Amino acid sequence: MATVRNAPIAFRFDPEVKQALAFIAEREGRSMANMMEWLVRKHCEREGLGWPLADLAKPAAQPAAASKSAAKPKAARAVRNTKQA
Repeated sequence: MATVRNAPIAFRFDPEVKQALAFIAEREGRSMANMMEWLVRKHCEREGLGWPLADLAKPAAQPAAASKSAAKPKAARAVRNTKQA
């Protein structure tokens, strides 16, 4: 049975990240969108979250993980802004 794709999403990446995604997607014989989906699924499996995520309505179930992931983009932005200055 075919998978229904009905949840469009858009991202903005640094050019280097986009280039890396395109490279690994081509290497794996996947589209960039399919590669992102695969990476999310593998991350969930690796972190023991399972797939599909059974309880998406309760994101506060693991507050330490949420705060840790929230801190990473801020740090990345700070580095990027420093390089541009």
